[in-house]
Amino acid sequence: MKFSKTKVIACFLLTAMMVVGFAATAWAAPGLQWHTDRVYYDDSGRIIVDGYFYNNGSRIIEWVNWYTVQVYFRQANSDWWLAASTTFYDLNLYLYPGDSVRWKFRISNVDYYRFDYWRVNWNVNYNFK
Repeated sequence: MKFSKTKVIACFLLTAMMVVGFAATAWAAPGLQWHTDRVYYDDSGRIIVDGYFYNNGSRIIEWVNWYTVQVYFRQANSDWWLAASTTFYDLNLYLYPGDSVRWKFRISNVDYYRFDYWRVNWNVNYNFK
């Protein structure tokens, strides 16, 4: 089986364009992460979730449509239990790639629990440029 030089070059160029196209798509991916630093009760009995958003993608994040947070507590020698769950809507957030911004969420109308450990699960939906 004999291949012409033109066909080999055409196949190589087509393969190279596909690889570059897939890499460019992955490189231009948006990404927004939440990192929780502290969880505590304030003097009013609200749960405070203190942390920051970080744009770990390559696109500008220009708005958060909703941010869902679930706060779990645990005491020594016990399992995790859900202490609070809520969704925050329409957060005015504008982050360039690599930027971060501190944020403090206050969850009211919660019961008071003594806890030794906390865990925060989150989910976010956002707009990007």
